[in-house]
Amino acid sequence: MRRSSGSWPLIRVIASAVLLASTIVATGSRAVAQQTDSRFFTQTGYRVDTDAFWTFFQARGGVRTFGYPVSKTFKLDGFPVQIFQRIVVQLQPDGSVATLNLLDPGLMPYTRINGSTFPAPDAAVVSQTPPVSDPDYATRIIQFTQDNSPDAFGGNSVNYFQTFTSTVSYDDAFPNGDGPQSLVPLLNLQIWGAPTSRPAADPANSNFIYQRFQRGIMHYDKTCGCTQGLLLADYLKGILTGQNLPPDLEAQARTSKYYRQYAPGMPLSIARPTELVGSDLTDAFSGPGSPLLTATQPSVPLGPLPPNPAWGYGFQVQLWSLNPDAKRQTIGLVRQAGFSWIKHQVEWMHVETAPKTYDWSELDDIVNAASASNTKLLLSVQHAPVFYRTATSGLFPGDPSTYQSFMQTLASRYKGRVQAYEIWNEENLAREAGPGNVDPSHYLPILKAGSTGVRASDATAMVLLGAPSPTGVNLAGQSIDDLTYLTQLYALNGGEAKAYYDAISSHPSGFSNPPDCTPATPQCSLSGAWNTDPSFFAFTRVGQYRDLMVSNGESNKKIWFTEFGYCAGSTPPPGYEYCTYLTAQNQADFVVQAFTKARYLDYVGGMFLWNLNFQLVVPQTDEKWGFGVVRDDWSPRPAYFAVAQMPKL
Repeated sequence: MRRSSGSWPLIRVIASAVLLASTIVATGSRAVAQQTDSRFFTQTGYRVDTDAFWTFFQARGGVRTFGYPVSKTFKLDGFPVQIFQRIVVQLQPDGSVATLNLLDPGLMPYTRINGSTFPAPDAAVVSQTPPVSDPDYATRIIQFTQDNSPDAFGGNSVNYFQTFTSTVSYDDAFPNGDGPQSLVPLLNLQIWGAPTSRPAADPANSNFIYQRFQRGIMHYDKTCGCTQGLLLADYLKGILTGQNLPPDLEAQARTSKYYRQYAPGMPLSIARPTELVGSDLTDAFSGPGSPLLTATQPSVPLGPLPPNPAWGYGFQVQLWSLNPDAKRQTIGLVRQAGFSWIKHQVEWMHVETAPKTYDWSELDDIVNAASASNTKLLLSVQHAPVFYRTATSGLFPGDPSTYQSFMQTLASRYKGRVQAYEIWNEENLAREAGPGNVDPSHYLPILKAGSTGVRASDATAMVLLGAPSPTGVNLAGQSIDDLTYLTQLYALNGGEAKAYYDAISSHPSGFSNPPDCTPATPQCSLSGAWNTDPSFFAFTRVGQYRDLMVSNGESNKKIWFTEFGYCAGSTPPPGYEYCTYLTAQNQADFVVQAFTKARYLDYVGGMFLWNLNFQLVVPQTDEKWGFGVVRDDWSPRPAYFAVAQMPKL
């Protein structure tokens, strides 16, 4: 980690102040944690474990100066550090504590964060900064700060120098009254560093005036007449983790060596270790009470859950045509997230290339990769070869027995290595069944054939009813409302379909509605649209599936979410405009909320996040792109980190 430039002699000058303050006990305004352990802060769930950091924290104004801790102590660029909301503290080899120059070029040299625009460093100001080699440095640097940090600017009482001098008080540093008053200005310099810009108003908001220092930005708000430091260090955490990272900051930080480096499950929890030498991020942002574990949980606690190792945490993945290393890397991401299932689509027509002639090469590689990593596999099989179709069968085979034969052969080849089969996909849509074939009477023979084939070869494999698409639309020959479709399927032949599956698949989409949204509260939609039908509300729709199952005597069977996700993207195709209303952080928050909510439903057996890695194989304008949680350069989006850090019960 970059040592604070120009501050090393100053650190040695004030080391005695740290020793003088070593016996301070937090009292009065510094008693910030009202619990038995004063070092633990319930507000963020982190503790100040390192004694030197705790002493320094107390002697520099505590929460008033630092904000709350937002990390554990961890190693970054060769030094133990801890991140607070405003300040990053760093332990030096001699045991003293330094504060980082957060705004240095090697750390956060940015000017746009969360919609605000700050002044860039002013070369004219920086060039006049007294050098630390100056024999009168201690006096000259404070005078320089006063000259360049006005208390009045543009007719406003911005109080920049007053804020600078009052950040750390004499009583903070020397509660026993046994230290020199002359040292206090240097203690404040240690917190702020020297000014590096002139004051400047935010070009988008004239009520905000900022001034840039080496270690922070002072923010004057005209509406309240108040001046305080921004919570800049929290944004460094955002850069490291990808959590709560504003899009404008992310755009500037993509080339930073710190960008999205926190990767639990990787060695040292570092995504790209060659860029972050001398670091160890293991558990830096995890543990009981960590915001990265709790911030995205449902707003209403539902009580403790008993562990259920059989509950399926899964990703829909794209492995077809990826090289062997990429296949292994993809499944590695699944395992690093703590998930134990993957789902893969199988195009029947790409495997059976002529009647009874099969090309198993891709499927063998996929199944072998899953088996080698002890990952459970669900295959969803659809789309008949052209030579099995007829003029009226659409994408189904004209003779369902051909599907039975294929599924029996498939299940025999992979017996014990494929744990579940989904019989077709979204068969209530013409694009999956063929025009004119969306009526469930066309699907029932396929369900019977597929199930019979699987069970003949592997009685232990789970057979899933193919999930209908949550359309909410009845359009002759093109689509049937999913709930209507299931209702009609149950009505065929006295409920014959019930004999041919072990569980029901569902594809509830999040659209632009948080998981707790319901048709009774349509205003909760982030887009103000896609909220006019129950099919737009994932858990409402799944609840309707469950009611239908119970009314048909199927209360003993589970529902599996074999596709579920939220889309966040700026260039979706027509029909997916809701993607533009969600940020990547919305996606992360809602996905974790949905997993947690699903775990509390005793009739849900598992959930596959749609999708892990489709950004590797589709353009940004494809509907599948915005649902992906891993980018085309293999770097995780916030949703990946969120589900990786989500407790698995």
